[in-house]
Amino acid sequence: MSNRPRNRPKDRLHRKQDDQASAYASPWSLRERLGVAFFAITWMVCCRWTPNPANAWRLLILRLFGCRITGRPYVAGSCRIRVPWQLELHDRACLGPNSEVYNLGECVLRARCTIAQGTYLCGGSHDLSVPTLPLIVGPIDVGEDAFIGARAFIMPGVTIGEGAVVGAAAVAVRDAKPWTVTVGNPGNEIAMRKFERPSTASDTEG
Repeated sequence: MSNRPRNRPKDRLHRKQDDQASAYASPWSLRERLGVAFFAITWMVCCRWTPNPANAWRLLILRLFGCRITGRPYVAGSCRIRVPWQLELHDRACLGPNSEVYNLGECVLRARCTIAQGTYLCGGSHDLSVPTLPLIVGPIDVGEDAFIGARAFIMPGVTIGEGAVVGAAAVAVRDAKPWTVTVGNPGNEIAMRKFERPSTASDTEG
């Protein structure tokens, strides 16, 4: 039997509050709830309607709410971000139209990754082993040059490796290894990405 460690997103999950009294009790502090509400209003009024060229303005608003930004990522005005201070965006990362970052845990989008339209990054769930269904949260990490297809769903605790592709409408329930292709529900790895070798002068001779 192989001794290689298995991909275990569940190991990265934790309860937001250990003593959550009931399913109706919020595990979020008043300050957190007010911050989320104020950002949602600000984004709707100042950003949601803005055209594509206003990307710098949208990044400024995100920075004001604690988002960690490196370089020049792109964030569509129609995307939805839950907790901006738990989001990290790297250079040329792309959050497409109508995508949703429900980042109840930390979310990192690394350089040149693409989150296509309608994708849902879900950083939270509930502990089904407890009657009160306490909130559990986990990080989501999308690697450099990765591509998440339209309407895909990324579960909490999942890491998408460098250059990996998650197909349209797929549900990523486990880590995607670098340069692999994952499709389906639940998502399964079906292939490694292959690249054509650039043609050279010697290829055309003879």
